[in-house]
Amino acid sequence: MKIINNIDVLKSELGARKSIALVPTMGNIHEGHLSLVRYAKNYADTVVCTIFVNQLQFNEKADFFTYPRTIDNDLKKLEINKTDIAFVPPEELMYPCEQEFFIEVPEYISKSLEGQFRGPFFSRVATIVLKFFLLIRPDIAVFGKKDFQQAFMIKKLCLQFPMQCTILLGETIRDLDGLALSSRNSHLGVSERAKANQMYKILVNMKEEIFQNKEQEYFNLKFLNQLEDTGRDKLNKEGWECEYIKIINKDFFREPICPKTEWRQLIVLAAARLGNTRLIDNVEIIESNIQ
Repeated sequence: MKIINNIDVLKSELGARKSIALVPTMGNIHEGHLSLVRYAKNYADTVVCTIFVNQLQFNEKADFFTYPRTIDNDLKKLEINKTDIAFVPPEELMYPCEQEFFIEVPEYISKSLEGQFRGPFFSRVATIVLKFFLLIRPDIAVFGKKDFQQAFMIKKLCLQFPMQCTILLGETIRDLDGLALSSRNSHLGVSERAKANQMYKILVNMKEEIFQNKEQEYFNLKFLNQLEDTGRDKLNKEGWECEYIKIINKDFFREPICPKTEWRQLIVLAAARLGNTRLIDNVEIIESNIQ
């Protein structure tokens, strides 16, 4: 594996490569990231994994400074999993001057769900991802389904700009008890970790309720809204601070207009705080490979 932190070296190295897959990360590499690397290997000759903690996408400065940085261990894991290039740019390479231009993300994405709680997060993510696309020019980029709203946005970005890059989504990787792997899990205390899978269990129960009732006459938007309310109440009663639980159409990122005909496209998304740690998760009603 080659470790590169210079644009000229990166361009020289990539110039001789046939097909390139990009796996963007902020480091603190875990099995979720590594599964994306292995997934990417099936579609390209060269896999480039980036490690860059993007300060501009953090809504709280404290969150940026406490974000776990484990670069030496990250590089070892990437090499073991046969990553071809680790691109680890310094801050001044990605932001050579004060960033004044940002991608404008439509409000149905930027102001809903995660956008309600994370300020200009999606605009900042779209901007840094576009920078990596322009530097690396990948044929394929792989993102995880756990950050579903982010992945949806990036797919839209590539459709509307001539990136010539196919976006693939890798499945969410979970611990044995169902908790989705995340760098933020390291912030959980022992007692918090013991109950951290409760959100996933609630989402699975909601999925089962949809399956069991999808053919019933009362299966409509009101029924889905009641499921959402029940899910939020359950989480809050367990000591969480639920920010949202929402059932939407995953193909259009909106509320289902007629869930009886759209139930196969539904996804349940959730975000909640457990102590000082904010966790997100989602469950597709019909598991599928979105490519």
